[in-house]
Parts: sequence; C-alpha cells; structure tokens
Amino acid sequence: YCVSRETEEYIWNLYSSNKSNGLSILYKDINLINDISTYDYIVNFAAESHVDNSINDGDPFMTSNVNGVYNLLSMLNDKQRFVQIGTDEVYGSLSFEAESSIESDTLYPSSVYSSTKAAADLIALSFHKTHKRDIVITRCTNNFGPRQYHEKLIPVVVKKALADEPIPVYGDGRNVRQWIYVKEHCEKIYNIMLHGQSGEIYNIAPQYESEIDNLTIVKEILSVLEKPESLISFVTDRKGHDFRYSLNDNKYKTNLMKGKPVQLEFETTKKTFAEDLRNTIMWYKQNYDWWGKKSYN
Repeated sequence: YCVSRETEEYIWNLYSSNKSNGLSILYKDINLINDISTYDYIVNFAAESHVDNSINDGDPFMTSNVNGVYNLLSMLNDKQRFVQIGTDEVYGSLSFEAESSIESDTLYPSSVYSSTKAAADLIALSFHKTHKRDIVITRCTNNFGPRQYHEKLIPVVVKKALADEPIPVYGDGRNVRQWIYVKEHCEKIYNIMLHGQSGEIYNIAPQYESEIDNLTIVKEILSVLEKPESLISFVTDRKGHDFRYSLNDNKYKTNLMKGKPVQLEFETTKKTFAEDLRNTIMWYKQNYDWWGKKSYN
C-alpha cells in the first residue's frame, strides 16, 4: 500500500526506456509467489513496516513478515542466495549511554512490527542451518530520502509544515534514531549480496554521525522550510516507544568490505547528514504534486 502510483510509473519508465537492462516487474503478494527458481539472488524488502500500524492491527504484519518470508524461503534451492532485509528495531531500546548494538546482541523487540521482523531473521537463519541454504541477514537504521511514503516521520513533518498544519511529536520528542540516506543503504545491501558470508548478520549504519532526537529533526526541517516552531504539537507518546536505536557496523566495514571495492557504479555519498536531510526536504518541496496528493494504492 505504501508505494505511490508515481513511484510505480517512475520504475516502469526506467524499464521502458532501456529494456535491455533485464528488468522485469511482477506485482504479486509474496505469499502467493510459487516459483523463484529462475533467480540467482532474492533480496527480500517486502514487509509491513510502520510500528503504529502494527499496534493497531498486527495481522498484516504476521501475514507479510512471517508467513510471506517463510513462503519464499521454502522455495529456495542450493544455488540461490537469499538476503533478508531487517531492522535495528529487533535489538530493542537502548539507553542514551549504552553502546551501539552489535549483531550478536540478544533481541528485545517491542512491537508486533519488530517482533515479526526478528522472527523473519530467525526463520531465515534456520533455513541456513538446517537446509544449508545461502542466507544473509542485514539490519539497518532509519532510512530517509526521496519518494518515501508519507506516513514516515520526515515526509509527515515536511507535508504538514508546508500546509502550516500542526506537527505531532510523540511524548517529549527526545527519542533518538540513527538515520541513513537511502542511496548509501542500497549500496551496502548490494555489497553484502555479493560479498557477505552465508549465515551471517550484518548491521548497516551511516558513514556519518546521524544520531538525533525526533524533536531536533523536526526543528531542523522547520528551519529549512522557514516555518515557525509553534507548529509543533506534542501528543501522547506511542505505546512501548523505544527510546534509542544505534548500530555498530564494524563487522561490515572490517570483515566484509576490507580490500573490496564498492560494486555499484555510483559512489557513496560524501555529504553530511545535514546536507542529505536538506536535499531530501527540498525534493519533497519541489515535488509536492508527486508525493503530496495521496495518490497511493
């Protein structure tokens, strides 16, 4: 539900302008897919992913994040690689003073969303251990960038700020998240797909310092858009709201990519978090007719 028609058209246009790139697009519930034998790599991004939605109704999360992943895994053969895209939320909440989470930490998910994502990771790893399938798990921090669905924090704030509407902030706004630009995330997934060791988990964190509390990021967006902070409206905190997520990605940097070149054609962004955030905000502002009119499936 969270891919706009405009984004779908964007993908189709890329395909139609260069059909020699081998891209094919199949629209199908992952629970209903019954043959993946023609693929060398299966990278599973498919997931229900909004914590608020999982609090209100957990059924779609079980259907997609658990049953759907199991369906894909059950069709794997011994010549395919399966990459399961995970989340930092499976580690649970950290205190402000705590060390960043590492791959071997105990999982303490707080919501149906993060619990079902943890379940998917463990089911995938069980297929590696029991059936000797080639499985790799990634766990990443919060993503941001163009074309993100409007229920996520940064698009919500931008859209409401541009409309001069109250901007809801949970609790006191001090909950901390670590943000990665979507382009960097995709690069690192690609590298893990090619170089990752089977049966391993890899945390994915941004190359720059981007741990920031929600209130500060809201204020930064308002500043970029030249909107008043009086638009901020504090609301009742989310149930079970985790205080902080933070990932240690030394395993990726030292074990996986040591001596290996980045394999994608474009270079990892060398910008700061502030620059990437500003560019993202301006993309939303300049493309409001695309993402702001609720033309979602």
